[in-house]
Amino acid sequence: MYSVLLSEYEKGMELVESKLKKMINPTQKAVIIAWAFPTEIDKKTFDEEWFPQGGRRYNKYVGSLLKLGISEENITVLNCYDKDNYGNFKTIIDDSDILVITGGNPEMLYSKVTQETEILYNIKHYKGIIIGFSAGADLQLKRYFITAKNNYYKYFAFYDGFGVLDDPFYIDVHSINNKRYLEKLQKVANNKKKNVYAIFDDGAMIYDRRTNKLELFGNVLEFQPKE
Repeated sequence: MYSVLLSEYEKGMELVESKLKKMINPTQKAVIIAWAFPTEIDKKTFDEEWFPQGGRRYNKYVGSLLKLGISEENITVLNCYDKDNYGNFKTIIDDSDILVITGGNPEMLYSKVTQETEILYNIKHYKGIIIGFSAGADLQLKRYFITAKNNYYKYFAFYDGFGVLDDPFYIDVHSINNKRYLEKLQKVANNKKKNVYAIFDDGAMIYDRRTNKLELFGNVLEFQPKE
């Protein structure tokens, strides 16, 4: 029961690859949820343009799992527009060992998981490894925030997440080395009385959901609450 929290997928996966290889075996099954689109599409567009076999996203996400030793036949890409297959989504997720949740529009991803496909329970209580980057990292928390720089609406705000992690800390993805920006993260830590971790694009975190052990990789800054 591990949560892998990444800001930028390729750079983050490079940092945690050796660690994950020790945790994964080739017989395990993986599921990819890539549902954070800029705008709504449809089933055919998903299969033929968004995530076609051999396409950019396929090579990015499936390719990273292949590097970890997962067999390609054990990797399933779920199409959120495949309504005829919704009934199987929960079983596919429950029977898997690794769940990859990609980045993009977090509100769209949240809606598709909680309302359209109704797989929130299966993600929230997932027993395997969850690899999330950007929105897929943020949404693992019960509540998460987005800075004005990273928010589509250009203001700082908190939002509801999936609740895989019951907010043992907060994270900020796509952090930048700017004094005012980092001061804002310190203010969040002070106000919420919890650590805030700034995950830069060349940083990563792995959290053991059973033992609460946290490991930092690469460029990650910790902000502890101050009085």
